[in-house]
Amino acid sequence: MTNNKKHVIPKTKYGRKRREYFHNEEREQRVQLEQKAEEERAEKAEQLAKNNEERVKDNLRKARIEKLTQEEIQQQQILAISRKHSPSDNDINASPSDEAYKLDDNKENQDVHSEQHNIDKQKVEQSTTEQSKNDVETNRKETSHVNGNGIIGKNEQDDHFYSEEAQQSRVKQYIDEESGSNSKEKVENTQKNNNIETHHKQSNIDKIREFFLEHWAKLLIVIGVILLLVLINAIFNNVDHNGSSRESVFKGHQDKAYTTTMKSANSAIHSIVTVDNNTGKETSSADKETQEAGKENELGSGVVYKKVGGSIFIMTNAHVVGDKKEQKITYGNDDYSIGKVIGTDKFSDIAIVKAKVKSDSDVKPIKMGDSSTLVLGEPIIVIGNPLGVDFKGSVSEGIISGLNRHVPVDIDKDDQYDVLMSAFQVDAPVNPGNSGGGVIDRDGKLVGIASLKIDMENVEGMAFAIPVNDAQSIAKQLEAKGEVKYPNTGVKITNVAEIDDATRQAISLPNDINKGILIGDVKENSLGEKSGLQKNDVIVELDGKEIEDNLRYRQVIFSHKDDLQTLPAKIYRDGKLKDIKIKLK
Repeated sequence: MTNNKKHVIPKTKYGRKRREYFHNEEREQRVQLEQKAEEERAEKAEQLAKNNEERVKDNLRKARIEKLTQEEIQQQQILAISRKHSPSDNDINASPSDEAYKLDDNKENQDVHSEQHNIDKQKVEQSTTEQSKNDVETNRKETSHVNGNGIIGKNEQDDHFYSEEAQQSRVKQYIDEESGSNSKEKVENTQKNNNIETHHKQSNIDKIREFFLEHWAKLLIVIGVILLLVLINAIFNNVDHNGSSRESVFKGHQDKAYTTTMKSANSAIHSIVTVDNNTGKETSSADKETQEAGKENELGSGVVYKKVGGSIFIMTNAHVVGDKKEQKITYGNDDYSIGKVIGTDKFSDIAIVKAKVKSDSDVKPIKMGDSSTLVLGEPIIVIGNPLGVDFKGSVSEGIISGLNRHVPVDIDKDDQYDVLMSAFQVDAPVNPGNSGGGVIDRDGKLVGIASLKIDMENVEGMAFAIPVNDAQSIAKQLEAKGEVKYPNTGVKITNVAEIDDATRQAISLPNDINKGILIGDVKENSLGEKSGLQKNDVIVELDGKEIEDNLRYRQVIFSHKDDLQTLPAKIYRDGKLKDIKIKLK
């Protein structure tokens, strides 16, 4: 650019040539097919309109033919009547005037008939095809032909033309011709429609094939990502993290129909905790529960039966807590706190522990059942922590194998039984660490506290639980007073089965008395002394129950700890049977 003038380049120098596209036969073929399909659709629409118009005309023709048929029948009847009443040509008695009248009448009839015939011919010509017109013309010529009989031949032809059979034949011929033409058109339209549909299907297939050829790589990537996500989701949903919320284990199985056992277990599992009286160190493993019997009480289970604010009240066995005032309570997802022992009762083997829990914990009180309604053979489950926290929340299933069992228990581990425990028997597996756990019925309610089992060679499935009604009564007293007070008659007793013959002779005990208890020393001002018991008395019956030994005597006395009733008794004194009443207060 010079002197502020634009530098102009001639158009011929910078003009571009029109861009040339490569020849695409497939595209041109597809465009031609689409154009052809569009034309066929237009032809189809036009043909449909034409067919509709023809159908309307056809209906009008049929209506007119039906009307003409009725009119022809009526006209034929009129002509027949007129012929019947007209004079005969051979009537020789007719006068010239009558003959003239006859000729005029015939002429008039011919004119009327000719006029009516022309009207009918015109209507038929309008309502039929060209072939029908030719038939009408032929019939007309035949009626005009004069044969040997003259006018009579013409009438015979008219009668044939206007007969009902001839009319129905003409109508049927017309309908058959119309139906043939319509069916031909329908076949042609059907072929055209099939061709159009075939072209459309082929066009759609070509589009789909072209799409996959162009985007196959992207589709493979999308499918791969979806499969990867499904695989990752399956892996994470099937991993069971130890210590995670127990509810998460069952989230993937919500579509299962829960059995009674499943419902009971999942309802009660949140009320079971681990009780460990060793608070100085971590509970390491199951080794603690496989040691000697004297150390089995270091760890067990507990049932949360009440929750007040942020504190829970736990029911467990007295032999689990031992003589320690603090217990390590593990709950939920391995959360724990140090609980305080409120009270213990060694005779009933029940202890109560109070502990604080986190506000977001899922621990909840269990539903309480009624042990007095238990039925032999009733299904139950036992939930506890066998061998410690490593197997916490274990569930075992069984039935009630026996009711009203009296199980001897050695409380102080001196190889001498101290008390008969009132219990019911179950066959569900009870392992070390299950002590203090819950026995749950089919409704998910607590009916007993697992306490002990018979651990002998060749003995399986004999475990015992404290009835929940008895456990609740003990728990209320422990919460209120920290202990349970039992009646004490203040006498020293010995089993009759253990005394020698010299002693039996000294007290004059009959030889057939092999069961009962022998009274030794009687404490001064004790309940025994106030009741009239003396040294060398032998008690054989108490409160209507046979007394076999000291365990049975103590059980009957302890069963009246709440009412402290005066109990009737039968004793042998100086060899004679005597009734006496023993006071408990």
